[in-house]
Amino acid sequence: MTGVDWVVVAVYGALLVGVGLWQKRRSSGGVDDYFVSGRKLRWWVAGTSMVAASFASDTPLLVTSYVRKQGIWGNWAWWGLGISTILTIFLFAPLWRRSEVMTEAELTEARYAGRAAATLRGFKAVYWGLIYNCFQAGAWGITGLVAVTTVMTDLPRGYAILVCAGLGGTYAIVAGLWGVVAADFVQFLLAIAGAVLLAVYAVGAAGGLGAVVAAVPPEQTSLLPLRGQGLTFCLTYILVQWWAWKNTDGGGVLVQRMAACRDEREAVYATLWFNVAHYAVRCWPWVMVALASIVLAPRADPQQAYALMIRDHLPAGLRGLVVGWFFAEFMASLAGSMNWGGSLLVNDFYRRFVKRGATESHYVAVSRAATVLVVAGAVMTAFLSNDLVGAFEKVLGGTAAVGIVFAARWLWWRVNAWSEISAMIASPLMTFVAVPLMAAAGVEFDPMRKLIFIIAGSLLPVALATFLAKPEDPMALEAFYRKVRPPGPGWGPIAARCPDVRPSMSLRRIGCYWALGVGAIYGMMYGIGSVLLLRPHGWAAIAGGLILLLALIAALRHRAASAGDSPAASAGRGLV
Repeated sequence: MTGVDWVVVAVYGALLVGVGLWQKRRSSGGVDDYFVSGRKLRWWVAGTSMVAASFASDTPLLVTSYVRKQGIWGNWAWWGLGISTILTIFLFAPLWRRSEVMTEAELTEARYAGRAAATLRGFKAVYWGLIYNCFQAGAWGITGLVAVTTVMTDLPRGYAILVCAGLGGTYAIVAGLWGVVAADFVQFLLAIAGAVLLAVYAVGAAGGLGAVVAAVPPEQTSLLPLRGQGLTFCLTYILVQWWAWKNTDGGGVLVQRMAACRDEREAVYATLWFNVAHYAVRCWPWVMVALASIVLAPRADPQQAYALMIRDHLPAGLRGLVVGWFFAEFMASLAGSMNWGGSLLVNDFYRRFVKRGATESHYVAVSRAATVLVVAGAVMTAFLSNDLVGAFEKVLGGTAAVGIVFAARWLWWRVNAWSEISAMIASPLMTFVAVPLMAAAGVEFDPMRKLIFIIAGSLLPVALATFLAKPEDPMALEAFYRKVRPPGPGWGPIAARCPDVRPSMSLRRIGCYWALGVGAIYGMMYGIGSVLLLRPHGWAAIAGGLILLLALIAALRHRAASAGDSPAASAGRGLV
């Protein structure tokens, strides 16, 4: 890193902090302004913020590790999750926005009733907002940043963690979600530019696309292996993981951004834009750098290979731009995690159980304190973690049965609070207790069998809790049904109590939209990758994906027009 590089990093950081603080005045009106931007976000702002918040400084390193250890197809560990987030566009995004909750934990007392629902809401606020959130932000975001700064600079690990946490926390604490989404938008544009520049220089240093494709073994350039363990790996994640992970119905920061949108229509288009950018487009510069690193640094540590490409193959100035991008990625992901975690702690724990009826200014002050608490927990986690792939697998395993319950609560009246409680307890026990005990007994699992073992063991207590526990209060279920109007036959007994309520969408129509979305996004993803790998059929895949995407948008617009959709009407009549 030269002096020019450090100047670029400083300007980059100052720009993001300045953009975030620019929104400070808009965050002080109350908790709604601080955590959901007064529910005024447009789809392109909310969707871009979803994209920025869904990856951190670790993500290019994680992608590089998969490509170097397994091949491009190894990324199906997270590509496969797109099946559920595409479903979220058409099924869950309208339901979340229609519920008018601020957080996913708040939904608990809207969907269930009684002491169990209140206990679950408080538990989820602490579990997701503090424990899970700090692990995610620390083990992924900060660790990834430190991996880069270790290679690129002489900054000690602890110093880098503390300085970067302070930068990222500044505008998240002061400006709330308004500041987070404003900085996210700028960061996304600069991050894409930095990633593409690094890919161009790294591939050029390796001799160009043709030389990279010729030098890398074919099994590492395969997008979907047709035989062997790789096929089993991919099919497990494509067929199983997407409905089992925590965010099957959106979850986390996506729910917060959907709640912050103006109406259902904006929430749907925000989630659609997120899926296109996140799965079809953004990953390919990282993949190309990973392939080039196999040629240029074949013996490098997989977690350091990406940073080595920055250090060894970028000129001064551009090196600072890309390192600044890593700082910005960290700042964006940490700020998003802080704001999301703070919303859970304040809205669903402090305001619900500790102090009710206080002024909005009081809750905003507590919100800022809560975000400080979250970043402190993330910093502590960062000091204890340095295995990105292992951390990612632990998160997937520790929430392995949660996703199916979260999805089912929207579609089946019989799901109760104890269903969620049992899932949130069983999955971590299977991941952190049962699997190690099996290993100590001499039973070894490959990643696929381990995932299936965790899911099967977790779903058994969930099924028992669902059928043995007393059904939820019919009055509470009726109130939820009238407000949210979920689709499908799973609400039959409750729908019979509400003959005047008609769901605003059908599962058949949702299924058609879902099929179009999966074909469009994965078609474009496969096509872009194939073109970069010099496979001519990639252009046909891109064209097919774009045609499906345009057909999907046309169908959504037609449906909105036929429903008389408008910002005012969409909340009452729905989009799909």
